[in-house]
Amino acid sequence: MQKKLAVIVLAAGQGKRMKSPLAKVLQPLAGKPLLQFVLEALDPVRPDRVVVVVGFQADRVRQACAGRAVEFALQEQQLGTGHAVQQAEAALADYSGDVLVLCGDMPFVKSETMIQLIEKHRESGAACTLLTLKTRKKNDYGRVLRDASGEVARIVEKADAGAQENSVDEFNSGVYCFNKGLLFKALSDLGCSNAQNEFYLTDTIANFAAQRLPLASVVTEDADEIFGVNSPEDLRKAEEILASRD
Repeated sequence: MQKKLAVIVLAAGQGKRMKSPLAKVLQPLAGKPLLQFVLEALDPVRPDRVVVVVGFQADRVRQACAGRAVEFALQEQQLGTGHAVQQAEAALADYSGDVLVLCGDMPFVKSETMIQLIEKHRESGAACTLLTLKTRKKNDYGRVLRDASGEVARIVEKADAGAQENSVDEFNSGVYCFNKGLLFKALSDLGCSNAQNEFYLTDTIANFAAQRLPLASVVTEDADEIFGVNSPEDLRKAEEILASRD
């Protein structure tokens, strides 16, 4: 029997750097909201459940999902990515299977990459399988740190990274496939003693590594695929990427 798949799409943030009254995932790209690109990319993945975590302008984000078989979880206070995913726990209380987590502001994430990630997760029996980017170009993504044997050990966010960590050329994409039970157990253990005083989803990776639970990864070299829109400059870049593909 095919294992079930639920998807959690993080779409609660205001996106203050956008300097716009519109929620970040509602910013228009080629005439449609960023969130719509992500939901369309999920169609070929054929998940059993899709939970969209809403917060800022929740009603408008819900409206942007009209006509789609999605459920919603409300993050009333935006306390970080880990806290956002926690809000979906009640919606998935009666569900068991794998959980794919991704952000609603990544318009170029590919269906085939998500399918590859899920397949790797199931083949490896990992607690979590993450999508990473290998590139020498500098960016603001979290760094993926590996141990001496090359296994994923933890993720350090850009705001918390020291000079040595910032020299690492493998980056976190924000796309993960988790074992559902292990995910929510790890989330319940999260703290917020970091540069942003937030509950980071990325801290679940160190939690699993400390328990010696297996971790796996899929590497992409396509930086556009994990590009998240966080500013007006990013939106212009997304428009350029889209135009170059026409």
